[in-house]
This record gives sequence, C-alpha cells and structure tokens, in this order.
Amino acid sequence: MHHASRAQFRRALLVILTALLVSAAGLSAPSQALQIPTEAQTSAESRINNRISQRFHNKAIGKEISLVVMDAQSQRIIASRKADTPMLPASNMKIVTAVNVLSTMAPTQTFTTSVFSGSQPGHITLQGGADPLLTARNLRALAAQTAVLVDPTQPLTVDTDVNLLPKASKAPGWTNGYMPYVVAPVSALAKLGDYSRTPVVHARDTFIDELRSRGLNVTAGSEADVPAGSAPLTSISPNSVAEAVHLMLLDSENNVAELLFRHVAIATGHPSTWAGAEQAALANLDALGIDRSAATIVDGSGVSRKDRLTALSLAAILRLASTTDPARFSVMFDPGSLPTSGVDGTLDDRLHRYSSKPSACARGAIRAKTGTLFDTIALSGITQDADGRAKIFSFMVNDRPQRVTPLKTRQAVDGLAATVTGCW
Repeated sequence: MHHASRAQFRRALLVILTALLVSAAGLSAPSQALQIPTEAQTSAESRINNRISQRFHNKAIGKEISLVVMDAQSQRIIASRKADTPMLPASNMKIVTAVNVLSTMAPTQTFTTSVFSGSQPGHITLQGGADPLLTARNLRALAAQTAVLVDPTQPLTVDTDVNLLPKASKAPGWTNGYMPYVVAPVSALAKLGDYSRTPVVHARDTFIDELRSRGLNVTAGSEADVPAGSAPLTSISPNSVAEAVHLMLLDSENNVAELLFRHVAIATGHPSTWAGAEQAALANLDALGIDRSAATIVDGSGVSRKDRLTALSLAAILRLASTTDPARFSVMFDPGSLPTSGVDGTLDDRLHRYSSKPSACARGAIRAKTGTLFDTIALSGITQDADGRAKIFSFMVNDRPQRVTPLKTRQAVDGLAATVTGCW
C-alpha cells in the first residue's frame, strides 16, 4: 500500500473510531443532513468530546438536553446530542433577534420620539417611535423642548399616537403569569424598564409632569393619529440600535427584545404585528443562509412557550456573527454586549456564574447568551479550546429537573461550556 493510501486509510479509520466513541459515550453523531467531518479531531477536541459525554449525565440537567460544539473555522462538529431537535430556547432567542436587527438596521440608526401640533386648538400629540431605551430623562428633555414652543398662557392637552405598532396584545405562547412582570405589553411609547400593564400612560404622564413643572396647565388627552407627512414641532433621537442590542444581550432585557423584533419587521416591509414580525425574522434568516426549517419564532425575547430553535441553528447563527461576517455583527461582541463568563451581565459571578468548580477556571474566557424559563436553561456562545481554536457551542436543557434549583442547572451547564475551554 502506498504511503498516501495508508495515510488516507488511517484518517478514515480515525473518523470511524471517533464516531463510534461518540455513540458509545451517549453523544449523537451529526445527522445525515450535517456535514460529516473530513479530518480527525485534534487532541483538545477529543478531550472536549470525552469530558462532555461524562458531564452532561448530571442530575441537575436531566435527560432533555440538546447540545453541539462546533469548530468555528471548519464547521467540524466536535460533540453533539440531539443537535437538530427543536427545543425551547428561552432567551437564547435574543441571539436570533440581534442578528436579524444588525443585518437589517444600521448600528448607528436611532429611534425617534416626536411632538406634533394636535388636530384641535390647544392640543399636542406625543408620538412614540418604539424606542426600546426611552427613559424618563429622555421624555423630560422632550418636554423641555416642547415647553418653549407652546403658549404658556393657554391650557394644553397632550394626546398620544402609538400607531407605529398594533394595539398591545400577548404573543402566542405567553402565559398569563408572564405579563407584565416578565414581559410587558409591546407599545410604541414606553419607558425602559416599565414592566406594567399601562406603559403608554406612564410615559405620557412623565412628559406631562415635566410640562407642569414649567408652569403649564396640562391635561391628559386621548389617542390620536398624526397624519402622514406631518412635520413635528420637536423630537428627540437619543438611543441607537447598537445600544439597544448591547442591553438586550447583556441583561437579557425582554421589552427591548420585543421592540427590536418589531423593528425588523418594519425595516423589511412586513406588518409590525406578531405574525408579520415572525415572517420577517424567518425571511431574514433565509436571506442570511441560515437553515431555519426547524425553527418556530413567535417573539423576539424567547418568552413564548411556542418558540423552538435547534442547537445546530444557534451554532450556525453564532458562527455567521463571529467568524463568517464579524464586521457586520461586531456590536454583539463589543464590551458590555454578550455576557462574559463570571464577569458581567447575566453571567456575572455575583449571580454565582463561573464562580465554582468545574467552571471557575473559565472565568473571562467565554462570551455567551443565557436563557431561563421555569423548565428551561440554555447557554450558547463562543470561546477558545485548549489549542487556541475558536469553538462555538449551544446547550439547551428542557424539562429541567424540578427537584434541583435553577441555579444548580445553570452551574451544570456552565460546566459544559467550561469544558470547551479545556477546564477538565
């Protein structure tokens, strides 16, 4: 047998042996729809596979776990189990939302909140632009600009126009217990952090209170519709797409995610309804070349019980953002965006993440998005293995064992991600 033929035979044999080891360890080899590795795993990759095959058998994880570890450059699958099974993603859905937003809107694009002359004398209309980061300070600044443009001797009525988005309603799959404490009604006029049932009223009243503090006689009016093409009296555009993506990913901010979900629909010419935003999200993944055939995207935050993603699709999306087209999606990896293990956001060690064995040695080494529902724990992100090669991973636990705390399951999943870095 020629030397080249012997080398080819050895490589083929290693691939077969690796597949057999994966199967014996309880990890599923990639399905036939996936690319079969054409080269043997490195020693670091083999150790990842072997150790994950041990660590995912954990009472805190249970039996319903989907996982994949992928080499970022080659797309070689290092470890997988049910990688193409649709699972509840929880807030890992925000990875999809971030990629869709950044591929349809410029990071520097801002959101505008405006004031218009009303249709009746003595009326003005406060128009919401679905600014996900709108604050009380922003509204007070807008009121201060408005105060110098109206007659201070005349009574003033403030109407509201929130017609950029449909009337607030629950997304399919939002349980009654989620609203408004986990996610609030989606409205074009709401303050950041307002998890109440009446965010429009609260935003309007903040604006009115500032006008009154300046000596104006102001009353609250009703809903209005600003005619298309009208010029505003004044407006503010204080917050950008990049800033909204940062906060959504770092703190897993559900209200921000839902407004960005609607902005993708608006930016791509779809209706800004739940159904329109779903169509926009799926169509944009198609345009990006992501296989979304097994995905169900009902909302932007991952709160819906009807959402479904696969570990493989999340890995493909993260590979696109981090490796294939990093300049386009660099906002996701800015400081203060995707959480860093044990350092900030929802992976901060103050939340007991990456602060104990076996994950503490991966502190600062992982950038990943968390996800939590009462029965779901997820973590998907990017790191480097012991050889310095970039690795992408996605772990989704469904039907989490209720006999243990959510923190125990989170820490067990943290241990799986730490394994990818070489923490043995």
